[in-house]
Amino acid sequence: MAAGRRGFRDNGGMERAVRVAIVDDDAMVRAALRAYLGPADDFVVCHEYGSGAEAVAGLKADPVDVVIMDVRMPRMGGIEATAAMRALFPDLKILVITSFDEDDVVRDALAAGANGFLLKDTSPTALVEALRAVLHGTSVVSPGPITSLLLNGPGPRRPQPAAELGLSPRELEILRLLCAAYSNTEIAGELFLSESTVKTHVSAIMMKMQVPSRLKAVVRAYELGLVAPL
Repeated sequence: MAAGRRGFRDNGGMERAVRVAIVDDDAMVRAALRAYLGPADDFVVCHEYGSGAEAVAGLKADPVDVVIMDVRMPRMGGIEATAAMRALFPDLKILVITSFDEDDVVRDALAAGANGFLLKDTSPTALVEALRAVLHGTSVVSPGPITSLLLNGPGPRRPQPAAELGLSPRELEILRLLCAAYSNTEIAGELFLSESTVKTHVSAIMMKMQVPSRLKAVVRAYELGLVAPL
């Protein structure tokens, strides 16, 4: 099933809207998130849940394509629910969204299998674009949390030359742009490359760094001292 900006195509090739579930214990927040997605005709909110436990049970009966997940909720919080959903639905996209800009929350969300992490002050446009990004396989995170994570997390390991990882000068250049939050399109424009070439380089970087996502490649680049702190 391929994701597209205007929706998904089902097994019969028919285009349909992306099915979304919102999981948050605050009804006003759920209403606001639903309103954020209203103008985007490629999304349809199918379910709203007030706890992680309720969401896990509900999605077993009626799965969706993407979940917007709060962190702190009664009866199973968002981190635990994310881990449970990832085990049940390996292809499900999960975007964690919270008011709390805390290092441990970011790490725990990523470790549980979240595809992205945003703060609740994210604009409606940024939320929609983040959902589209995770549907296309890109990990996303708000600048605040990733900056805090990289500055306040464990100190960098022994600086490791890029050559030890097998990174070419071009790959290191692209990695540094990834760390500056450049998209593939922006990297292509900056380095005068085709977007397909950039995607090939990014895949090679992830393989050589032994990480499953570009976001984790960024975190590891800071840990290894390949990039100076922001």
